[in-house]
Amino acid sequence: MNYKFTSNDKECFSLHDCRTDRAELTDSQLILYFPKGIFYNEYGDYWPNTGRAAVEFVVESVDETTFYLFKEKKKKKIVQEFTARQLADKINSQKWQLEFLYRYDGYEQTMHSVMVCFDKRPYSYEGQLFIRFKSETFKWNSPVPD
Repeated sequence: MNYKFTSNDKECFSLHDCRTDRAELTDSQLILYFPKGIFYNEYGDYWPNTGRAAVEFVVESVDETTFYLFKEKKKKKIVQEFTARQLADKINSQKWQLEFLYRYDGYEQTMHSVMVCFDKRPYSYEGQLFIRFKSETFKWNSPVPD
């Protein structure tokens, strides 16, 4: 998809309360798509406030992207680890949507705290997405059609 605007300034954007419904994965890229948009601080206080959007992570290796799902079974917490490919397959098969909550930054790495949403009970689990990247690009369209 083509986007009208792009930026690498992470300080201007937030994914809080935004949901991804599609993921694209290559050897050097992870792209997450947000059909209802993301938050861009230039557009005001509504959340999300852009048109369709995507976040592109350029990675050295997709093997350095890891997802942890925190399930509860019989009152015990169980942690499951997923590769980037497994995560993309879950999202693209529409079994999961990721709703982003919080972001934590390290050097060339970010951890996103998310809710994994799906259509059956218990309807959501907590998760953590770790992405080691060389660059991050936010892409979006205007909140109103041109």
